[in-house]
Amino acid sequence: PLQESQHGQPILMEMLFRCNLLAFVGHEATHRVLIWDDHVQKAIGELSFRQSVLNIRLRRDAIAIALRDRTYVYHLSDLSLRDKIYTADNPHGLLSISTSGEMVLACPSVTEGHVRVELYGLRKTVLMEAHESSLRAVALTEDGTKLATASGKGTVIRVWQVATSTLMQEFRRGVERVTITCLTWNPLGSSGGGSSSSGSSKQHLACTSEKGTTHVFELRAETANGGTPKKATLTQSVWSAVKSASSSYSSSSTSSSSDSNKSIAQVRGVFAPKACAFVGQNLLGISGYDMDGNGVLLLSDYTAQPEPTRHSYHILCKNPNAKTEETEEARRRRRLLSDGKDSSNSGPMTSPTNNASSGLYIGERVEVLENQLTNIKFEEESDGFLNVVGMEKEKEPSRAGEETKEETEAENGL
Repeated sequence: PLQESQHGQPILMEMLFRCNLLAFVGHEATHRVLIWDDHVQKAIGELSFRQSVLNIRLRRDAIAIALRDRTYVYHLSDLSLRDKIYTADNPHGLLSISTSGEMVLACPSVTEGHVRVELYGLRKTVLMEAHESSLRAVALTEDGTKLATASGKGTVIRVWQVATSTLMQEFRRGVERVTITCLTWNPLGSSGGGSSSSGSSKQHLACTSEKGTTHVFELRAETANGGTPKKATLTQSVWSAVKSASSSYSSSSTSSSSDSNKSIAQVRGVFAPKACAFVGQNLLGISGYDMDGNGVLLLSDYTAQPEPTRHSYHILCKNPNAKTEETEEARRRRRLLSDGKDSSNSGPMTSPTNNASSGLYIGERVEVLENQLTNIKFEEESDGFLNVVGMEKEKEPSRAGEETKEETEAENGL
């Protein structure tokens, strides 16, 4: 029924929790938002704009819509205008709202790299100088108390306390420039693989990028519980100062602090991930495209040690232009021998082993190396070590025939 509507096939869709209400934008009318009731199979509301709609967010009492240079907020009951916020150039439609408690909304400010947060319950506006460059992703927690931001560089992810606009923690995603495609928090009350020593639930943040890797970060216990660590006593301060005087302790504490800002898990398996979400306590769902352009969904247990394990893998929709005649073995070889041309369309992710220069399948490379090792001569020295004294080369049959002919002619001449 959605495809038969006058809006055309949906290209942007948002569901209100798990109920029957949907908000979507069709490819034939990108400036209109249609609110659809799947229970009665018809539209119950419509919003029209002069610009293309870039993002939609829903909660029980409101619907927020992001355009290129502004954000609109409407009451969901009667679709009356609640707020209108002007932003800087927002080509990615960055927008996030809280889904429980009083409504909190985060979107780009009028200054590049800054975030504007609206606390509607307190009738308060908070401005944060999040990054020096333009924003690429923003994500509020379910209750709106914490905000995660990422810039266009994609190297660091910062977590802010919304009420005080203070920086709580900074995560290091990597050192190479990359495009962040999704930021998401685990739901409140989800243990995410167990509870901390204090008994509170661990809070995790997932980040997908065009590199093909999904990073999972964990908020420090003191940061997740209260926002700032408790003030140390005088005895603790003195003891800490004495230990800091030792160089060994200083280096180990620096290493520990650095490790706490790195990801606790890295999930791979989707060539071009576009979105991710926490499912249950230990599972992380990642959706995107594989190397053949098929829409896929990966469910992975990110708490498994030493590496995340695949729970299930689904092909949601197949690419009609993908090669279907080649066998599975041929497809596997093509992927291994890929020189990265396909990755330029969906991201700079390349094959772990670059075999394009050699033109050999990985199994053939191993066989060639084994054949070369059998021709190496070793000589055992008196001290027990082996010394390479030469490498024997196989004689070509044609060359051997020529040498035999030359020897015969020489004997006849004599």
